[in-house]
Amino acid sequence: MEKVKAEQAVGKVLGSDVTEIIPGVRKGPLFKRGHIIKEEDVEKLLSIGKHYVWILGKDEGFVNEDDAANEMMQAIKGKNLYANSPSESIVKLFAEKRGVVTIDTEGLREINKLKDPRIAVVYNFSFVEKNAPVALGKVMPLEIPISEMAEIKRIAEEHYPIINLLPLKKHKIAIFPVGNEFIEGRRKETMSFNVIHYLEGMGQNVFLRKVLPDDASVVKQNALSAIDNGADIVIYMGGMAVDPDDRTTEGIKEMGVDIVTYGVPMWPGITFLISYKNGKVVLGIPGAAGLAKSGTSFHRIMPIILADYTLSKEEIVTMGEGGFINAKNL
Repeated sequence: MEKVKAEQAVGKVLGSDVTEIIPGVRKGPLFKRGHIIKEEDVEKLLSIGKHYVWILGKDEGFVNEDDAANEMMQAIKGKNLYANSPSESIVKLFAEKRGVVTIDTEGLREINKLKDPRIAVVYNFSFVEKNAPVALGKVMPLEIPISEMAEIKRIAEEHYPIINLLPLKKHKIAIFPVGNEFIEGRRKETMSFNVIHYLEGMGQNVFLRKVLPDDASVVKQNALSAIDNGADIVIYMGGMAVDPDDRTTEGIKEMGVDIVTYGVPMWPGITFLISYKNGKVVLGIPGAAGLAKSGTSFHRIMPIILADYTLSKEEIVTMGEGGFINAKNL
């Protein structure tokens, strides 16, 4: 591209977006790339301090900023995401449906290490609603070498997809509040209804709720029975701590499950147990899940499970960064 005085650019094709900033009013392109500059445009350019503009030339071996940003974001996006049109060398990705964003963090870092491109993304495993923005990509100069564009695409292909969105799936769920105090009538169990309300709001079918005593064998048998009756996910509430009466974790272990973790690096809601048995999910969730409508480990992790993503211990460990959610009154 060629740098030309605004007064001498009339009749020429603008090579990059010209940004106008009016504090408190707008920030955006005054003229878009490809605009043919007219006489009346000159004063507008000078009024925002643009005494020179970039004009399209016949440079070879380079990719224009808008084209580069668009090609980059198209290369890194996986399923259930769509991109908007480039503006000021920026392209955003949006969710086609509600779901969980997954990121290949190594691939993302490799691209961001390059000289010109920059990509910003929401936290890995973020739950997003339909049409929510999830990522933004930009290239810094007005054009980048074809060789750098090729390197971006190589990294994107090696780590494909760098950004993906897993839609929520519908599951058949059984929930078991656990506590002798409920069975004995000393307290009324209500917190499970908050969890059921949340799950139904996520499109789930909670087909069974049953209060159980602090008895490991009863915990075990009810989960096995629920699975026999078609439950994809079994959730236990209560009895997850280390008090003498707490027998829930013992009952879950007696089922012969594969435990991914007991305890997550998040607050509130550290005492979270995640396990699997023959493809079915068995959870022991913390009491905080029933006390708050959002902002606990349950609300952070449950969408991932509902997207049928199997978390590893290593991935859960990384959630300690940002895991101090600090919900009020808990």
